[in-house]
Amino acid sequence: MAFAYDTLEKPEVISEELLKKMQVITCTVEMVQTYFFFWDDFEDCGKTRCGKPCWHLRPDTGSLALIDACIMRSFIDELVRQNFTAELRDNILRIYNGVYFNASIGQYLDTIAARSNNYDNFTREQYNATNVMKSSFYAIKSPILLGLALANKLNDESYNLVDNICEDIGVLVQIHNDVIDVFNIDGSVTGKNATDIQERKCSWVAVTVLEKCNTEQRRIFEENYGSWDPKKIDRIRKLYEEFDILQLYKQEEKARYESFLKKVKALPKNATPSADFFYNFYDLLQTYTRDTTNFMYIKH
Repeated sequence: MAFAYDTLEKPEVISEELLKKMQVITCTVEMVQTYFFFWDDFEDCGKTRCGKPCWHLRPDTGSLALIDACIMRSFIDELVRQNFTAELRDNILRIYNGVYFNASIGQYLDTIAARSNNYDNFTREQYNATNVMKSSFYAIKSPILLGLALANKLNDESYNLVDNICEDIGVLVQIHNDVIDVFNIDGSVTGKNATDIQERKCSWVAVTVLEKCNTEQRRIFEENYGSWDPKKIDRIRKLYEEFDILQLYKQEEKARYESFLKKVKALPKNATPSADFFYNFYDLLQTYTRDTTNFMYIKH
């Protein structure tokens, strides 16, 4: 969000008051993320987050983590109301309501796919639909929209422009996270333990491998995926090793970026955000999505 605002606003306009407003919004962005962490870790039976025990595993917390999440969400709204007025306040709350709604629908699609135990539903179309809702708006679109709101440049046209251009990149961020989950066995890379295999997630890795499986490989997948049995988890990882996941990821990343840049190049000169904004955003994203050196794990 800070990057978006700093890039969208003229330097001479940024006053101490506006910097304070940016700091408040940045604080609420972190609180929104914490709100989702509480829910996501509880639903996924997560063990660690940021290298520490998940909130629901704290002594005397358990399911109270969900109540804490609700309190957090209410406090976010109150913080916005106390620090902003009129149109800016309404735009910020509108964006956050969009985050809550889209992420909830995405989480619902993610959950029912995992519960179905029908791997015919693990399709690229299902994955994209889930993560356009679950990840794209939350991770990529909303910070830019918040920057536009603070710079007083948010309207239906700029909103729709961000919504369209950032869709592929938003899904790519989730694909990147799914790849991490494969290699980040002990949580040492991200501070969060890997559970996609155990939770039977419709992850990009699972979808991609199923597209390429032969009959025997699919049988192995169906017999072992979605289990907490260490032997079955290890069997899925060995199956994944039969495919060059990192190379497939690089191909996917390239295709997503090409789609993104094609849309950016088609922007009119007076577009808000401008093409230059998105080119700078592209450079920033590459530092996140293209570094896979820390993903590798020691094979046993």
